Amino acid sequence: MELFFKTPVYIVPTKVTKEFLQGLEKDIYEMKNSSKSLQISNINGWHSETDLFAREETSIKELCKLLIGETTKKLCSISQSFNPNDYNGEFGGWINVNPKGGANAVHTHNGWHWSGVFYVKQPMVKEGRSGMIEFINPSQEGTEIAKGFSSIGFDPYIRVRPEVGNLVIFPSYLLHSVYPNESDEDRITVAYNLRLTRKTTP
Repeated sequence: MELFFKTPVYIVPTKVTKEFLQGLEKDIYEMKNSSKSLQISNINGWHSETDLFAREETSIKELCKLLIGETTKKLCSISQSFNPNDYNGEFGGWINVNPKGGANAVHTHNGWHWSGVFYVKQPMVKEGRSGMIEFINPSQEGTEIAKGFSSIGFDPYIRVRPEVGNLVIFPSYLLHSVYPNESDEDRITVAYNLRLTRKTTP
């Protein structure tokens, strides 16, 4: 048996410190208080400009370095033939602050190859779907074959609630959404995209 058309999704427990997260949160709120929200997939939430990788805040620059490094490592783990030195990588990123009721509608990140979400603040809940990200199966959603085979990849959707400091990396074509924040605390994430172009030989 061969498993064709697999969709890799990584949930990476990074080793960031509590102090780093506190500094990052402080800088994020300063950004939020000084700029209006973009309207993309966000519902009742704040979406920053998409200039994350050009920001000068120390905490943002450190986070971007982490995102680049972890993404590169995971791409190399997919295939031994992938050499990051053969490609130019273009990154774009932004910040989401979802207050109570804030969510993100179903969407993909068209025009990019890989996407990721880093969890800065994730309010704890005892039950419900608050804070969950849902991925929709691109090939089997809504079909009969999914019934009875969910444990081997035929699920119509998969929901996860990442913890603070986790980084989720996935192909940009994968449909996903975020459930409404049911907590009185803000939910803060940093999202990003990567586009790869092969370097030309002189």
